[in-house]
Amino acid sequence: MRPGVRVVGLGPAGSAFLKFYGRAYGVDRARRYFKACGEAVPVETPLVDMKYVVDRVRRYKFFYWQREVGEVAYAKPRWYVVNKAAWVDSMRAGAAGAGEAEVLVKAGGPYQSQGVKITVARAYVDGVKLEEETAYFIFPPESIGFYWIFPHGGVYNVGAGFIGVDNPVPLIHEFIKKWIGGGRVLEVRGAPLTVLPNVVLHDGEGFRIGEAAGLVYPLTGEGIRPGILSAKALAESLNAKNPLESYKRAVRHIVKQVEFQKRLLKTAERLLNKGSSILELVDDAVLRQYIEENLSAKTLFITLAKRPAAGVRLVAALVK
Repeated sequence: MRPGVRVVGLGPAGSAFLKFYGRAYGVDRARRYFKACGEAVPVETPLVDMKYVVDRVRRYKFFYWQREVGEVAYAKPRWYVVNKAAWVDSMRAGAAGAGEAEVLVKAGGPYQSQGVKITVARAYVDGVKLEEETAYFIFPPESIGFYWIFPHGGVYNVGAGFIGVDNPVPLIHEFIKKWIGGGRVLEVRGAPLTVLPNVVLHDGEGFRIGEAAGLVYPLTGEGIRPGILSAKALAESLNAKNPLESYKRAVRHIVKQVEFQKRLLKTAERLLNKGSSILELVDDAVLRQYIEENLSAKTLFITLAKRPAAGVRLVAALVK
């Protein structure tokens, strides 16, 4: 018989684990779920209930402040934008309870994760009109991080997060005024995010999934899909002879991408401190892998080979 499981934390990863595993119960510090983010997930994300999908995205535009540096487009939607709170609450249904639990699963997101954290904030903005089914990423020259603008069912989810900025809310208000050109701010909320996570799949006391395990992509802040995939992986691995080894194998592709993006984020920080920018590496291939959460060293090297002058500047900045 499968072991009974107690899940601590019922965000996307914890509530998804209950769905995948079945013989488990969960507890959470809050009766209702909420965490500020962009609320976008790749269309292939498991467990997405279409009744909670409020918008779709098939085009992505990237800006170095006002200068557009690239665009990626798909024939069909690549992301769903969801009412995340309602979706997660629906997966939480029936989660409360008690009973025998031989296994502990920690799914408390940034409240249980290890690593460097920042505060991100998002606002719902009405009264502006941008391109349909389009997401915008805006990178300011003076900070490590970005602003985002995602469609959200008739309004826009506008947010930001930056390393070294404790409160991005004033920056978001200024961004709405200067970059978007105004709009009516309906609501603003913030939340912690682990941007340089330490990956810990088991801490000696229990298994970890989602952001609590450090499975969040540093360059995008995306944690929903890797969180749900890790929940599925652990639910299946608990039936194995060696659950931890099985779990490690199942999520190794996520861990590999997290570690690679950590190295890129640290490189971006060093470059900024030396007056350069990692955006000099940008081309369509890099941007496509960025959206598809599959950045690779090979693609970056090919891009540098196409732009030798940019490569020389970046290397010079790194070794100064």
